[in-house]
Amino acid sequence: MTQDKMRRIITACVSAATLLLTCLSIYLAYQWITIAVFNHRIDKLEKENAALEEQIAEDSEYAEYLETPIGKDWLAFEEGFVRENQ
Repeated sequence: MTQDKMRRIITACVSAATLLLTCLSIYLAYQWITIAVFNHRIDKLEKENAALEEQIAEDSEYAEYLETPIGKDWLAFEEGFVRENQ
């Protein structure tokens, strides 16, 4: 094997290795960005879920209040079914 042929082989190997490392680096960066986006979405959905659970708890307390006699009277008064005492 001549020295010129050896240089060409080494140059081809180095070029292939460089190309491979570049492709792998790009893929790794893409994966990191994708993971960051998904983590952001998860955090956003967890916050939204907590807010909805809090709203459900508040609404269930209000529903329990409306089931009491005082709550029913207040609801009837708000809707205009009962007049004020004159």
